[in-house]
Amino acid sequence: MTTFLLLHAPFQRKDKGMAGKNRKDHRGRVLPPNVSQKADKRYIWRKMIDGRKYVLTDNDLNELKKKIIQKESELQNGIYSKNLRLTLNEWFDKWINLYKGNVKITTRELYMRTWDSYVRDSQIGNMQIDRIKRVHIVELYKELSEKRNLATATIHSVHIIVYGSLEDLVQDNMIQSNPAAKAFSKIERKEPKKREPLTVRQQEIFVNYLANSELYKTYLPMFSCFLGTGMRTGELTGLTWKDIDLVNGIISVNHTMHYTEISRKKSFFVTAPKTESGTREIPIVMDLRRQLLRQKEYDLATGIHGTAQIDGYTDFVFHTTKGTPYSTAGINLLITRIVNRYNKQETDRAEKEHRSPELLPNFSPHILRHTFCTRFCENESNIKVIQEIMGHHDIKTTMDIYSHVTKEKSQEIMNELGTKIKIC
Repeated sequence: MTTFLLLHAPFQRKDKGMAGKNRKDHRGRVLPPNVSQKADKRYIWRKMIDGRKYVLTDNDLNELKKKIIQKESELQNGIYSKNLRLTLNEWFDKWINLYKGNVKITTRELYMRTWDSYVRDSQIGNMQIDRIKRVHIVELYKELSEKRNLATATIHSVHIIVYGSLEDLVQDNMIQSNPAAKAFSKIERKEPKKREPLTVRQQEIFVNYLANSELYKTYLPMFSCFLGTGMRTGELTGLTWKDIDLVNGIISVNHTMHYTEISRKKSFFVTAPKTESGTREIPIVMDLRRQLLRQKEYDLATGIHGTAQIDGYTDFVFHTTKGTPYSTAGINLLITRIVNRYNKQETDRAEKEHRSPELLPNFSPHILRHTFCTRFCENESNIKVIQEIMGHHDIKTTMDIYSHVTKEKSQEIMNELGTKIKIC
């Protein structure tokens, strides 16, 4: 580590023989070491420290002296670090292992995927940390927003990781301030795409189609569980028969299934629910009880059971023909196939019957959870009960859905009332 001596006025060398003739400015003043004056009369200080060149300039010599003292004080107090010569990518790779080794593996993998997708190949990814300014980070966010058309929520997720990695450098006194601070506030917010639940009619069409389809009816128990419990996809795919009490009519939600890439290999693993509110009990409605019994019948008839062993869990309720749980991507693909097949058949029927077809939108498993919550809010006014069944950590999430549902319901009631009363 280089030792630095702070400069003190009048900045005169005592040993002139070692340095030769001292430089002077245009007024004849002796200049401090490493300081010269340019033709435009600006003063400039240059110094090489541990292989890095530092440059300071000012029009006023006294102001430059203050800058020199400040800079050398910073270096002497340890703000300078070899870590600053790392690129942002190199620092992230070190940070994710050193500072994020104790987070959930799913969170860690999400951070790594996000970084690889949006930061690693960007301009700032290969910039040295001490050269990164807020403008560079704002430029990245604007590019993600305007050129890659990412949702504001996705860019915010990127910001959380970028800011967090740099903030640990601040806390370790390696940099004085976080260049990502307030960078996210500089991008234009986009209205998030509204996730619409299935309507009552769409839900009815979907369920009836499954029930009467020779090809897809074996999947009805799984989709009935989505629509009858509002469980998250990972909660449902990880559900075991041990979690189901058919006698007392209770489903216990106590773990979550994941299928993601770990160490460059995709695999299943189980974690505890993300929040304490995620652990809950859901009453089984009668129709769902019948469908769960039907799932048992399918397993007995085919001899195929959810026998995969994953982190100590087995006997999965819903499973593939190989006995492994479904992945979210697998269920998404299945929904797409079902919807596309139904829509084609319905279009053909409608054309023959000279009517408009009743088509289904393509939707995700999460929309099924949202659909359950919407139906629940339409028929229940106890917000706390809805929150507990849904496993919402923040009651605001429940309230947002409930408020939207009741607003639509009020409009529906008023429209119906308008056909029954005379007001003019």
